[in-house]
Amino acid sequence: MKISNNTEIIVDKLAIRKNIMTIGVLVRDSSGKPEDLEIKLAVRFENASEVRIVPLPLTASNYDENGSFIGYAVFDYELDTIFENRNLNDFVVNIQAYSGKGYQDVLVDSDAFNQLKDENEYKCLVENKKIIIRRKKPIKLTRENPILFLLCSIYRIVEFLIGTLLIPLFLLDGIYVIILGNRRRKTEETYGGSQLKRTILFAKWRYSAFCRLTINIATVKRMALNLTASFLSVFCKKDSILFASSRREDITGNIAYVNDVLREKGAKVLFWLEPGKTKYVKWGKIFSLATKIAKSRVVVVDDYTPILNDIWALKYCKLIQLWHACGAFKTFGFSRIGKDGGPNQTNRNHRNYDYAMVSSSEIRRFYAEGFGIDEKNVLPLGVPRTDDFFRQEYQEQIREKLYETYPVLKGKKVVMFAPTFRGNGAGSAYYPAKQFDVKRLAECLGDDYVIIIKHHPFVAEPHPVDSSVKSQVLDLSTESEINDLLFITDLLITDYSSVIFEASLLDIPMLFYAFDLEDYVAARDFYYPFKNFVPGKIVRNMDQIEAAIEAKDYELEKVERFKHRFFDDLDGKSSERVAEFILSLVNQK
Repeated sequence: MKISNNTEIIVDKLAIRKNIMTIGVLVRDSSGKPEDLEIKLAVRFENASEVRIVPLPLTASNYDENGSFIGYAVFDYELDTIFENRNLNDFVVNIQAYSGKGYQDVLVDSDAFNQLKDENEYKCLVENKKIIIRRKKPIKLTRENPILFLLCSIYRIVEFLIGTLLIPLFLLDGIYVIILGNRRRKTEETYGGSQLKRTILFAKWRYSAFCRLTINIATVKRMALNLTASFLSVFCKKDSILFASSRREDITGNIAYVNDVLREKGAKVLFWLEPGKTKYVKWGKIFSLATKIAKSRVVVVDDYTPILNDIWALKYCKLIQLWHACGAFKTFGFSRIGKDGGPNQTNRNHRNYDYAMVSSSEIRRFYAEGFGIDEKNVLPLGVPRTDDFFRQEYQEQIREKLYETYPVLKGKKVVMFAPTFRGNGAGSAYYPAKQFDVKRLAECLGDDYVIIIKHHPFVAEPHPVDSSVKSQVLDLSTESEINDLLFITDLLITDYSSVIFEASLLDIPMLFYAFDLEDYVAARDFYYPFKNFVPGKIVRNMDQIEAAIEAKDYELEKVERFKHRFFDDLDGKSSERVAEFILSLVNQK
């Protein structure tokens, strides 16, 4: 099937082995401009009650004898992880490809791939160019079967007890292998450290290979949370709204804005704000969370909150993800399946949300993909914390406060350099400072300008600033909210940071310093082709930055289209809409 004049997509492989479905797709492009080609492929699975979109990553590429680009995408999908209800008796598979007009279904010819073998438990049909998969012998869903759940629990407990009794044997085996055996060199490479440490780690590996149920402090606390919340839910009246977070300890961001509206409407609001991993949470906080879950009809989070994974009592609540970011830019969550650092398919993170809030209808698909939930549960009600971008009085107050704190800013034009980090996360985050010569830019701009440097919070190393231009440069990476700084910004220089969505609300000119674009696409990727997506001019080196500023060539006309594309409502009433929706869930009988 052709998705453009030069690009053709062919589905050439479909196979199921036990629980694994393999899908292979061939991409051929004859435009002669592979550098402008950004193929996005996905697979849409649908049964009677659920829809799940999962990416199909491109795994290999080459050129044929005519110079045409040839790409191949092949991936193994674990069917048991696709649907929450595990209903695989009858489902539809659509391969989809992105073009300039969005994703479209790739029509399938029944002769384009090998039919499933008769001995397979699934039967494959092609109806109206779509793939229909049916179990030859439908099975009853047993997920909610209490007897099966009890038997599985008993088995896991017995397995754990036997594994615990075998720990001395695993230790003896470790002593033999590491100290006495002939595998010493291999274990040194694998585990490192002293012989005692290697012995213990080897025994731990043997234990985990035998027993799937491991007991540690985090497991014990989660079990206590589960049992307590389930028990209290029987007796407590569920009429409250709980805001929970494992990332913040104060009421800020989206939570603060929605809370203000709920308070005005007389809602019963509870808070559990405890940053850190589950194993470090104090016992008193664990039981406090259990009590608050038991009292709540709705639980709201605004970031990844791992302590709420697999909490039984949440079945009697509605869990809402009030995600902190606007728009859809860099891929996250399950959209990164198949990439380095991405989740595996059995990961349960994010998949327990009943609803997720986003800024526009267009991006619902991508949040559904990233969270692993149905698109119908992603609601474009807006991002509450952006309401201040429509309040002139608030903006004036912030400007006055910033000018008072940093007098050098007053009367100057402000260029803010706000790139994202490189690396895999907080532990390895950095920015290659040599790529952005702040001294050179300051000298080019002159005394009428001040440069604000605002690195991502994950970047610990400050940006080097030459003493000769320190009067023109402020590094505010560890100070001030980036949203507040936008109110005094005349030009934003960024790369792949999502701050561009907030900046578009203020019609700020932007330059995109993408010196490593190809590497970043390969490692992280975007939901849209970068070159056709960003609301400003793309520059690749310092010469191009200076030339664009001198000519005031920012491609500013892109900002207005971008803003309306990623915000359905530009009225400053997102908090009101989200609060009204939450109250409607509380009042449901």
